Amino acid sequence: MRGGLLGIERALFWTLAFAAFAAAAAGLAARAVDRVAVGYEQERNAYAIVRVLAPDGPAGIAAAQTALTSAPHVTSAAPMTAGRAAALLSEASGEQIDPANVPDLRLIEVELAAASPQADISGDIVAALAAGGVTAEVIEAPDTSSGGGLAPRVRNFAFWGAILFAGMMAVIAWLAARGLAARRREMVTVMCDLGATRGQTAGRIADEAAVIGLYAGAVGGALAAVAGVIVLMLAIPGTTLNALTTMILPIDLVPIVAAPLGTAIAAGAGARAAAGHFHALAAKLG
Repeated sequence: MRGGLLGIERALFWTLAFAAFAAAAAGLAARAVDRVAVGYEQERNAYAIVRVLAPDGPAGIAAAQTALTSAPHVTSAAPMTAGRAAALLSEASGEQIDPANVPDLRLIEVELAAASPQADISGDIVAALAAGGVTAEVIEAPDTSSGGGLAPRVRNFAFWGAILFAGMMAVIAWLAARGLAARRREMVTVMCDLGATRGQTAGRIADEAAVIGLYAGAVGGALAAVAGVIVLMLAIPGTTLNALTTMILPIDLVPIVAAPLGTAIAAGAGARAAAGHFHALAAKLG
């Protein structure tokens, strides 16, 4: 990389590094949003409420709780207390609810294990309760209300938003690299006069721009990784570097790995296009 960080090429390097940093940071943010959305959806699907219809009284709750210990899909079950119900109602309504004003509850909170989309969770639990002599209904998280279906929309928005932003940064890298070809215009003219083809001339300029883009992309990706680690440690107090190794998945590193490659490709393409144009002009004048 002849003079890659000297003089005006230093400005090109840091322009490409900034573009790579911004694109990688957007990708990391999209991955974080995706992880949060998936976790939210899993929590919604892992919770249900059993409403005991018969037998009446505490005996019905006790029988239902006993039946739920061996029911399919159920990992834990606990009767809903008046305090718990008041807290849920207060959260939903925005007004403080006195537990003393909560009527007698015949509800049991249930934690569910992960199941396939084809599984009839409610039907299986109701059948297990019926086998235990309990008539009940299972209330699962709704599909379309109270946040139902929100996670897929949020994930799609984050993914395509990151792709669009990365495309904008690629355009910036493409335009910035054209300036390198402009500064090499005299060399392009000399190569044209010496008989070099358009592809040979453009390829030489493109290779120089791609190398600068590769190094700049690596720096930008590394800075985005450091920024991501700092944000995680600030967002989750008490998080250590050892804990981060278990939290971060391989797919989360894709934006960092892609930053150098994407920057090199965009810079090389921009420089190649501009150098080819200058070669064509020189050929006409020659």
